[in-house]
Amino acid sequence: MSNPLRRCLIVLLAFATVFAPAAAAHAADGPRVLVVTAGTGDAEVADYAVERLGMEARRWNFELVEGGPGDLDDLSGIDVVMFLNTSGDILGPDRQETLRSFVEGGGGLVGTHSAAVTEPDWPWWDETLGASAIDPPTDPASKQNLSIASESPITSGIDEDLELTERWYYFDPQPSESDAQVLAQMDSEDPAAWTGPDHNVFYSVPGGAHDTWGERDFLQLIRQAIWWAAGESREMVQYTGDAAPTWPYTLTFVVFVAAVAGGGSIAVWRLDSAEPPEDPDRGAAPEPA
Repeated sequence: MSNPLRRCLIVLLAFATVFAPAAAAHAADGPRVLVVTAGTGDAEVADYAVERLGMEARRWNFELVEGGPGDLDDLSGIDVVMFLNTSGDILGPDRQETLRSFVEGGGGLVGTHSAAVTEPDWPWWDETLGASAIDPPTDPASKQNLSIASESPITSGIDEDLELTERWYYFDPQPSESDAQVLAQMDSEDPAAWTGPDHNVFYSVPGGAHDTWGERDFLQLIRQAIWWAAGESREMVQYTGDAAPTWPYTLTFVVFVAAVAGGGSIAVWRLDSAEPPEDPDRGAAPEPA
């Protein structure tokens, strides 16, 4: 390959790389969600759940902020507070009041699994949730088939039946005894997910098991619950901006392949050039003395 052609390929590759637009970073303009996992009984499950929710946030246009009870001191800029498998007394009186004002002022609250037994001595918590959990949950874990109601935007598009293996919480009183809307029931007709009676509050009994957070339908339930709790009226649309445009990335790829191919040709040419010329007399019979 001639030197001018080699130089041309190098220049083209550099030009295309410089001027190819980088994939635009996705800046979510949807709800901002503060996730709290304090008091969780299984940090590995909580970490995996946050990881999966982070992927959902990037795909579905909301922002996930990991935090702790201290982050409830200032909820400005937060649309939803999520208590992911929290438990026990994790909030002091001041933070309880901040959360109460936030929810009663229109902020969203989402809870999963042991969140139902968070703040057991705070009556407002059970009143807002719409039910009181019987602690501890069932042990060992068991598989339950959940029947999903279809009349809520939270359950839209989710299969009517969902099988999950969990340590299940039961409730007394149950959410059906308040104005809560039950969205999922176990085979026993005990509630598995619902919205609170008075505010933008959603709670799911499932969420305590690792495998649950790998279930597509469960993740859809949670992300749609977050969207609903934030008071969003916009349709939830999946973000597809990661797909690279056809131009000039196609040109970059073609030039790159050409450059690699050209480089291989150059290497072969150099190897051929480096071999000594064949001796025409090599292999011939020696002349007699």
